[in-house]
Amino acid sequence: MNTVRTLALFALAFVLFCAAPSAAQEPEPTPPGRDIAWLELEDGLDAALLTFAQEKKDEFSRRLTIRVLRFDTGHYDFRLFSARWEDGPVPSMREWAANKNLAAAINACMYHKDGKTSTGYMRSGDQVNYGRIVSRYGAFFVAGPRVPGLPRAAVLDRERDDWQNLLPLYDTVVQNFRLMAPGGKQVWPEKGPEHAIAAIAEDMNGRILFLFCPDPASVHDFVTALNAHQNLNLNSAMYVEGGSEASLLLRLQGNSRLWSGMSPASYMLSSRGLDIPLPNILGVVKR
Repeated sequence: MNTVRTLALFALAFVLFCAAPSAAQEPEPTPPGRDIAWLELEDGLDAALLTFAQEKKDEFSRRLTIRVLRFDTGHYDFRLFSARWEDGPVPSMREWAANKNLAAAINACMYHKDGKTSTGYMRSGDQVNYGRIVSRYGAFFVAGPRVPGLPRAAVLDRERDDWQNLLPLYDTVVQNFRLMAPGGKQVWPEKGPEHAIAAIAEDMNGRILFLFCPDPASVHDFVTALNAHQNLNLNSAMYVEGGSEASLLLRLQGNSRLWSGMSPASYMLSSRGLDIPLPNILGVVKR
């Protein structure tokens, strides 16, 4: 076998091994129509691995896997971080998690070509990354209520919720595309670009879900896959990132596991492997 090819295969295997979770903490895959096989990782933190297969006329069948982390807000809080508010170079997801002692993290939002500015409204306390409400973005993630009686975190639907009065009542606000209309109704075109997808959702019990699909998919098909798993009991959901930057991280007892939208070929071409700079992330901390 060619020596260069052999080394490349060993390097790829090493990266994939480092990126994959251990078998002891890997939930059983759940196909549509089954009760979701939730795996309790810690009090208030559950994981699931959803599968979906869709036969399409005159096309290859669509097979997707969606990784889910579910957080009870009685056990976990959410923190928004931006490289705009920090000194030094833009950190990777692993660096954010280590520096801020996070239990988990996901992309907070898409960002502009300057590499730091969110494409939608984004604020943490008095720190503002982007101060304009974008008319075409229909969802907000909010956390850190400033008054008693409000949910500790929520995903607001712009057409259904009183967002104009609610946003000032929260310390953390991030705006992006809504993933679906109430009841799971599709709002995305069927023929859209296909890429990895990261999203944030709220279920009917007020728990917050981080969703990540590494497989190339249109957002329409991603929503179809979620709707096929009715036991998720989703109330609302927000798209946060797509493509190679889409990422999800889990970090328990200092052991970090990262899932990324980068393809294996991209691992080999990038000097940092999976650790690409991500300017804006939403982190999870134990209460």
